[in-house]
Amino acid sequence: MTSSTLVHSVRRFLGEQAPFSQMAPDDVEFVARRLELAYFSAGDVIVAPASGPPVCCWIVKQGVVDGLRPATGTTAAEAVMHLTPGEIFPVGALLADRPVSSTYRAGGDCFCWQLAREHFEELTRRSPVFLDFCRRRMAALLDLSRQALQASYAVQASQWRTMSQPLSQILRRDAVTCLEDTTLRTVFEQMEAHDVGSLVVMREAGEGADAVAGIFTRQDVVGRVVLPGLSLDTPVGTVMTTPVLTAMADETVADAMLRMAERTIRHLPVVHDSKLIGVVTERDLFVLQRRSLRQIGDSIRSARTTPSLRQAADDIREWSLSLVAQGVSPDFITRLISRLNDQLTSRLLALTAQVHGVELASLCWLALGSEGRQEQTIATDQDNGLLIGPACSLPIAQLLTFAQEVNQALDECGYPLCQGEVMAGNPSWCLSADQWSALFRGWIDRGDPQALLNASVFFDFRALAGDACLAQALSAEVVEQARASPRFLKQMSDNALRNRPPQAWTGGLLDQLFASEPIEIDLKLQGTTPFVDAARVLALAHGVRLTGTAERLQSLAQTGALPSTEVHAWVDAFQFLQGLRLRVQQRGVPLAQANRVDVRQLSELDRRILKEAFRQARKLQQRLAVDYPG
Repeated sequence: MTSSTLVHSVRRFLGEQAPFSQMAPDDVEFVARRLELAYFSAGDVIVAPASGPPVCCWIVKQGVVDGLRPATGTTAAEAVMHLTPGEIFPVGALLADRPVSSTYRAGGDCFCWQLAREHFEELTRRSPVFLDFCRRRMAALLDLSRQALQASYAVQASQWRTMSQPLSQILRRDAVTCLEDTTLRTVFEQMEAHDVGSLVVMREAGEGADAVAGIFTRQDVVGRVVLPGLSLDTPVGTVMTTPVLTAMADETVADAMLRMAERTIRHLPVVHDSKLIGVVTERDLFVLQRRSLRQIGDSIRSARTTPSLRQAADDIREWSLSLVAQGVSPDFITRLISRLNDQLTSRLLALTAQVHGVELASLCWLALGSEGRQEQTIATDQDNGLLIGPACSLPIAQLLTFAQEVNQALDECGYPLCQGEVMAGNPSWCLSADQWSALFRGWIDRGDPQALLNASVFFDFRALAGDACLAQALSAEVVEQARASPRFLKQMSDNALRNRPPQAWTGGLLDQLFASEPIEIDLKLQGTTPFVDAARVLALAHGVRLTGTAERLQSLAQTGALPSTEVHAWVDAFQFLQGLRLRVQQRGVPLAQANRVDVRQLSELDRRILKEAFRQARKLQQRLAVDYPG
């Protein structure tokens, strides 16, 4: 290509597409001067598995290129992707020097730029941005989307730019310490002299993390010293908090925020190489417009009535909306929502149990579904059950009344009653340990449609309040039974594969974009659910007892059961879909519409990432189909 006009036109085209929009101008110029234009009519094969390793890289200029999965003995060839202007293929095959796994065919009149293999390889050497995009396409697109979202909320998001920083980088001073036998008088003098809100109490021997005996804070003074009327000569070791929760120096600010939210604490000693190097405080971590995380936690902990908890629930949602608007990681937001909701539910359980004379230590309140996976979004209903331990002697009627009141109070707090009545107040889900065990065993043995549907909700359970050992024992039993039943796993797999991501979808970039009717996608049913269902089956098959979708996939990668590179892309795709759900819910839509998006309202970049996320969902389902063939 020699015409300067043509080069300028190509350069402008590339500059509007990822990853070229992020590349150095000289590298974009390098590409623009080496591209050749090719035309394909409808049905023409551009590259296929039988062609051997590809000899060039293609960039769609105009039209659509269909990626078709080859036919097998039981299935016909089907389109698994639709590439539209700006998209690059076949990157994976070029990097690995192998034939493509799909047949790429023109979906109509189509023009593509082609970049010879030697130029593609030179580009990967000279442009780190291009190489990074080729190696982790899903993650690179997500980075661009996150940057765009954060840029639109630049002022509000400025305070969150350190979310991924390690704690070691935000420590402002060394930890102030004392020994266990130090008097309260001396402790108060030290706190005043150093202007700190806490002292880390050390054992006599050693200075490392193992020598940390406890912590004493300003918040402890009134309740532990003043009101009991203790002498200032009292050793601090008698009133300190012990044991102490610590954090590693390489943990992130986000990790610390979650830890503080979960435990409702204000101070977190930081350890590096087994040495205490400082203390991070809530003040170091949280700066929010209305209410801090501590204030939300305090309001939950001090609540005495359902209305006061309702206000805390509103604050959780408002706080979460603020994080969504600022482009904070959807994984962090959903975990934070789940943990704060856990605290609220636990407080509600404690208050209601006291009224009804229920001893929570003899029971276990089970979180199910998205709550059990800690993947709750802003708009969420409740799924729960009650596991009655052998030490509980209360009549079932009393327990049901207790559970029903909790369900009703949660509804009043903005967590709607489950339409399918999967709640602890339903006699079907208020059972003893033996009854739960028999129920789960029956589902595994039968494998009928209703049993599979129930398993998809109940097998993601975890303990939320009460005796967690009851849930842990049940979980171990269920995972082992499912793992030992290949027939049930095959039925679960078949059931998961019935729910497919959109196949023939171009991302709303062509004629569909101008349709008069909305082009809606259900981000839960068609988006996140395929990942959730596949991860559940694979986790059960390999004895993984974790419940979170990303955690399950990452655990499978760590054990070698799944390829880590593919798992990274699957987790990224799942988190993008979760983030898109949160962004839809940020608009305050009704619960019935909380997971539906009109693709015409998305940016071109987000439509492209959505297509890629669906492609990753199909790849994960292909893996499931290979493990459990028809």
